[in-house]
Amino acid sequence: MTHRLVVDPELCILAGECVYNHPAVFAWGDGDHPSVVRPEIDGPDSEHAAAQAIAVCPSGAISIVDDDPA
Repeated sequence: MTHRLVVDPELCILAGECVYNHPAVFAWGDGDHPSVVRPEIDGPDSEHAAAQAIAVCPSGAISIVDDDPA
């Protein structure tokens, strides 16, 4: 099973904390919403960045989802 980061555009308030704090993982995308440019969580560094991004998001728009390879 793989894990990846996602941003819910319905919850996002465009604060940009994810982009400012983790520019290697997030960037400004379509409609000036943050998008995930490195969604895969594939090791300790990306796990740490994911946890930090989730913690600093003021609207709770960032989450980790499990991809079921079924």
